Amino acid sequence: MAVRHHIKVLVADSDAQHTKHLQQLLEDAGYLARVEGDLAEAFKLAQKESCQIALVDLSASPSEALELVEKIKGIDRRNSVLVMRGGSDFESAVEAMRRGACEYLRKPVGSSDLSAALDRTCRRMGLIHTNEEELNRLIGERIRRERLAQNLTLRQLSDRTNLTTSQLSQVELGKNAASVWALARISNALGRQLSAMLEGL
Repeated sequence: MAVRHHIKVLVADSDAQHTKHLQQLLEDAGYLARVEGDLAEAFKLAQKESCQIALVDLSASPSEALELVEKIKGIDRRNSVLVMRGGSDFESAVEAMRRGACEYLRKPVGSSDLSAALDRTCRRMGLIHTNEEELNRLIGERIRRERLAQNLTLRQLSDRTNLTTSQLSQVELGKNAASVWALARISNALGRQLSAMLEGL
């Protein structure tokens, strides 16, 4: 199960009812939600709280919201900004994307749309972690799948890595966590970059 409790999401929206709705959705999904109805105050909060993701409403004051998009990106270029728009204000959404926003959502934002957008954003940023047991299982599955795709036996992979078949079996089954050094040797033996083997996990 993905862990999100370390991810801070700032909601900058002057619509109090919609903000409350978003805060509830975020907290139910396990995020740390920070909300602010005033855009100028939202920027101060983004600076103080080091929020990695911001949801910025374009509806009430598009020019001020667009400026906030740039300011949040200015704090840290790695920050992600998702903009929300109501009605037919498509031009502001396009301009927000030009200024660094990564996604836009139509208001009122539904649970499934928000969840999907945040999931894409977090995975792109490398923010989603799984618990240790699940991570070991996912890594093991990926290694086993790659080994079988290359028609390699555990013995052959053992010969290439200088790891025992027992060690490799435990890693593939997700029962033991492999060291970074062991994972690098396995990746190299499979002709893959370590970063590629771990991508998206």
